Amino acid sequence: MTYAKTVVRFCIPRSVRNWVRSPSNSAKWIWDELRFSTGVKQVVQMRPGWQLTCHPAAYRCAYHLQINDPEQVSEFDNFIDNSVEGMVLFDIGAHFGLFSLATLHYGGPRSKVIAVDPSPVAVRFLKIQSRLNDMREGIEVVHAAVSDHCGSKPMVSVGVLSSGFYISPSKDHTGSELTSTRTTTLDQLVKEFELSPTHIKIDVEGDEFAVISGGRQTLSQPNAPLLFVELHNEMIRQNGGAPQETLALLKSLGYETFATDGRALDDGSILEKPLIRIVARKN
Repeated sequence: MTYAKTVVRFCIPRSVRNWVRSPSNSAKWIWDELRFSTGVKQVVQMRPGWQLTCHPAAYRCAYHLQINDPEQVSEFDNFIDNSVEGMVLFDIGAHFGLFSLATLHYGGPRSKVIAVDPSPVAVRFLKIQSRLNDMREGIEVVHAAVSDHCGSKPMVSVGVLSSGFYISPSKDHTGSELTSTRTTTLDQLVKEFELSPTHIKIDVEGDEFAVISGGRQTLSQPNAPLLFVELHNEMIRQNGGAPQETLALLKSLGYETFATDGRALDDGSILEKPLIRIVARKN
């Protein structure tokens, strides 16, 4: 990291830098918030027979990807195809909650969702979206990061550039950029809410191994949940980790990995991708 960048990081709060790094994104975000404050909402046809009422930023920053991005369309359609009546989703890294809302739509009135995200922006949008679509009764929103321990961990806010994401810090982040964030585990969520998940979606920007490690008891059960996992192989390597450890852990727990189109996947084909979305099913 250059001296100039170090000085900027030390002198200018990260919250300010997040807004000025991308003026166009910041302007769009402010405009969406102003429109929503005056009552403007967007109705989106997510899939045939399913409409969502949205805060303008929810569609622009998140939901459009499940309509326009082929890989995310495939992942989301696979999730819908595997949805069942009365399902229980643990949505880990829920962001703006599209998988949570899909669960409550396709899983019917007996379905339940525990939606967890470390970002206060995401938590706010989860609550807005569940309210706009009359789904508040079926969803519990938890403001925390899911990890391998209960307590806290430092995280970094990426800001409007990535729609409010929180990520684990790299070696380049300074102490002033970090936010202490509450952590919980999959096993703790099972105990706390007295619910056994049938489905778990994991999208945690490189922290997949920690999330799965914190759910060993839940994932070792004979009726263990179906997993939908976003593996950030390149991000993990850049931070000094080994993405193959996540695959080895899944195997040790009795899971087989598949592509979102149903094809069986070997470790090599998974690890060669910078980012890949997989389905893991108990064998």
